[in-house]
Amino acid sequence: MSPASTPRATALPGVRPTGGAGHDGPSWAPPRPTAPEASPPPAPLSPGDGTGGPAGGGRDGSRVTTAPAAPRQLSRRRRLWSLLPVAGLLASAGLGFHRVFRPGPLLPVLAVAVLVPMAVAAGLFLAQSRKGRPAPLWPSLVLGAVVWLVAVRVTLFRDAAGGLASGGAVTDIWSALLDSPHAILTTILPAPSGPDFLVLPHAVMWLATLAATELALRTRSPLLPALPCVPAFGFPLVLGVTGPGSNTLPAVGLVVCAALLVLLRSRASRRGTVRVLGTGLPLVAVLALAAALLGPRLPGLSAREPLDLRQDVRPPTVHPQSTSPLDQVAAWLQQPQTRLFTARSTAADRNWRLAVLDRYDGVKWTSGAELERSGGRVPPQPGTDPGRHRRVEQRVTIQNLPGIWLPAVDRPSSVKITDEGTEGDGNRNGGQGDGFGGDGGDGGDSGDSGDSGDSGETRQLAVDPASGVLALGKGGATGARSHRGLSYTAVSQAPVYDAERLRYAAVPDGSAYTSLPRTDAVGKPIKAVETFSKLAATATAGSSYPYEQAHKLAGWLREHYRFDPKSVPGHGYRNLEFFLTTGKHGTSEQFAASFAVMARTLGLPTRVAVGFRADGAGDKDAAGRGSGGDGGTRQLTGRDALAWPEVRFKGVGWVPFYPTPGQTSQDGSSVPPAGQPKEREKADRDIAEQPRPSVPPQQQGGGKDGDGRAAPADGGGLPAWVFAPLAVALGLLAYCGYAAWAPYRTRSRRRGARDPGRRVLGAWQQIVDRLTEIGLPATAAHTATEVAAFGVERVGGSASEQLPALARLVNEVGYGGRTPDEGTADAAWRHCDAIEEVVARTVPRRERVKRALRPRTLIRHSRSGAHR
Repeated sequence: MSPASTPRATALPGVRPTGGAGHDGPSWAPPRPTAPEASPPPAPLSPGDGTGGPAGGGRDGSRVTTAPAAPRQLSRRRRLWSLLPVAGLLASAGLGFHRVFRPGPLLPVLAVAVLVPMAVAAGLFLAQSRKGRPAPLWPSLVLGAVVWLVAVRVTLFRDAAGGLASGGAVTDIWSALLDSPHAILTTILPAPSGPDFLVLPHAVMWLATLAATELALRTRSPLLPALPCVPAFGFPLVLGVTGPGSNTLPAVGLVVCAALLVLLRSRASRRGTVRVLGTGLPLVAVLALAAALLGPRLPGLSAREPLDLRQDVRPPTVHPQSTSPLDQVAAWLQQPQTRLFTARSTAADRNWRLAVLDRYDGVKWTSGAELERSGGRVPPQPGTDPGRHRRVEQRVTIQNLPGIWLPAVDRPSSVKITDEGTEGDGNRNGGQGDGFGGDGGDGGDSGDSGDSGDSGETRQLAVDPASGVLALGKGGATGARSHRGLSYTAVSQAPVYDAERLRYAAVPDGSAYTSLPRTDAVGKPIKAVETFSKLAATATAGSSYPYEQAHKLAGWLREHYRFDPKSVPGHGYRNLEFFLTTGKHGTSEQFAASFAVMARTLGLPTRVAVGFRADGAGDKDAAGRGSGGDGGTRQLTGRDALAWPEVRFKGVGWVPFYPTPGQTSQDGSSVPPAGQPKEREKADRDIAEQPRPSVPPQQQGGGKDGDGRAAPADGGGLPAWVFAPLAVALGLLAYCGYAAWAPYRTRSRRRGARDPGRRVLGAWQQIVDRLTEIGLPATAAHTATEVAAFGVERVGGSASEQLPALARLVNEVGYGGRTPDEGTADAAWRHCDAIEEVVARTVPRRERVKRALRPRTLIRHSRSGAHR
């Protein structure tokens, strides 16, 4: 063999070269620098020989020393690229506020709070690093605070009084920031989009962005820049417990961006960004899928109620000071041509509910509503599910409707004020678009002028969570006309009742809605209550279940009493007793109040709703059009005023009943009930005509709850057939992720061994694994010398020159009991890096992926990890 083809035996320190002169026994010498062929040779090392003798020298016999390895540094370019996943982390954390605010006003705030401080911090860092000295932190903090004040003043508080840098503006911003958490916790979410509310997410995300950017630029830790995003995401998690939507997707975004951040800043990134992402993205996909599917169902989380700070914060609820709207029914009926409001709805047969009265003291029905401010959302009533729903969209324009209450169909789910209106101008909204593709209808009567000047607080939307009624402001006299010209849209999920569920539905326990004053001021029993009880028993004779009792009671009132819009108003005990025993004619005020009181004597929880009937629809022309001139827009007048009672059923909620006969009826027996939708007429007819068994169905068969509904399966959620393909997909993703991660774990364990001897053997085993990919038979029968000869033949170039010396070192370490030092182990791994780089360029990527996915490859890596 020619000298040119003979591998140099002096390439590795610590091994005597074959036939080399000047070496007495094994010695360590640095490899002679050579011109790179396939890859650059490893840097020379010359540690001691480990035998107590002198250290190996260079070719001139001089001692060569090596500087200690410098700590791992992260390049400036890599730090700047890592800002991309940091921005994704911050965006995901900020999107957690979507349960607190509506996306429209929230997204611009997040864009400013994430991009501006990141640009400020990165600009200062680059400016200082170009001067060749470490960038101090304090300029970034000071400039970040100043820029935040300017950004908040320009974007959120631009309409506030004072100049940009005025002390009053700073005081207002600071005061709003301190008050915003309490304001959000005392508001029905989503919160209003005013600056007093949005200043909180702006400040939280600005601070988190500044901290995360500085950590990304000043540290080399892979995961430390993600730390500020944790408390930033915790704020919306705590504040938005009762808000709409879910934070699953933002949490998945946090997991994905954190994984990408680690990939870009870890040691593996030195192997190339494309290669790292190619092997790491499958693992990121597995983490994202696991977070999306398993996160909400983790043990201890799915069945646990989240922490809700609202339980410890008392909201500023307001009891309305207005008089009872039930007192206005008679006045409206006495002036039937008074235009109250125009309305357009996708369900023409649904009544308009104005207020709910649930307290009765024997003299009058009043409202126990506790109004809370809202950003437009009406929370659903907990624990109720009437079954099917019908989406109803509405557009309302107030004309001469007094009081604080706003009419809506049933219980709305969302409300949006579209026009604040002008005081004293009833025609402000005339001809304006109604949001349904038509005109807004008649603006209303302009005969009266409203009160002057509303404050911003008066226009604040308020909601009673218990009943779902709407109001504006904090209350006021019912006679005050302060909302003329106001327009708003509402969306309701109107219930469609099922006769089978209602037939055997029970009523909830408790006396909150069944109590009646039964004694007078001196403690004597009130005789009127006994009269009501006897009449209720007569009206419901033969009924077995609560709904049947309520149905019979409403029919009995319609059959035996007459509607008279000119009747004397009043709904106290004396008025109702006169109506039931002597007068026998009245308005819907007496019919609804009598039903509610008589039903309470039977133990049925009742309340009285005041609103307007949809079937009357005010003045109509011969074509059936409302006075608004559009077939879909209706003019509601005093003639349409209606009161009706509601009964609460367990699991169903409040169900309306209509005891008032039709307005054109002479005796109340030949026309449909006033205000009752046709679908309810059909449901009531089905219940009344079908015979009832002695035992309700929920007792005849299993699997039913107390409301007659089928008991839900344990766990709920996805159907069972989904879990089989889902498990297969998760298994495949997990297998691919493990196949991508196992080689790096094995290599990291081999290179990170504390014993230098084990590190040398680990480098050799890593080389054997790579040579196997280019044709070395996968068997343990090869000697180290044979492996080295194969590598020299197949790899060639400078990358293979050190293999014979490394093979000799491996034999001495593995079988001769030799203990190399740290420098020797480092040199061995540098030679391993050179071999791996050549093999990576030789073997096609597809072949490497196929080999990595083989089960025997994973088994080998698993054994390597087990025998670490």
